[in-house]
Amino acid sequence: MRSIRRIFSVGTAALVLGAGLVAGSSAAAQAAPSDCTGGAQGFTDIPDSLSGRGVGGAGAVIADFGGRPWAVASYAMQAGNVGGREMGWGVLTTSSSVWGPSAIGWVWMDVTNDPNKRSWIQCGPFTTTASGARLTTAAYPTSSSSSRAFRVCAQITSASPVSGITCTPWW
Repeated sequence: MRSIRRIFSVGTAALVLGAGLVAGSSAAAQAAPSDCTGGAQGFTDIPDSLSGRGVGGAGAVIADFGGRPWAVASYAMQAGNVGGREMGWGVLTTSSSVWGPSAIGWVWMDVTNDPNKRSWIQCGPFTTTASGARLTTAAYPTSSSSSRAFRVCAQITSASPVSGITCTPWW
């Protein structure tokens, strides 16, 4: 009987410890706008109205509810001159005609200097609940190095319909 209690106790302790490690590691991996605003990590704040040239792709993100679009947004990777430097940034534009109540649009940009693209800095996510909104990430300097690459990712969430996360190719 004692060995059964000991096995149960050890198993319970391992389960609790494992759950704590998983919870701790996922929380540590979460990124926030503060990780890249105000000049953090080499990023530069830009106005949501800033437009550049489209680079690296674009796409749409759609949350369906009952088989019909409930919220729609487009996202894109852009580049241009910011304060005299060539930089890249992400843009999310929410639909003014298909934007359900409580919908939240999310956009973030990943930047890597890893030629294998296994590690990166995440800038964002930045969020909006407004229909017809335009939202940008902070900008990051481009480079002639083939290791420097950018991608933009987006998602729509709400209480019920949730879109998948979708990203541009690395640019």
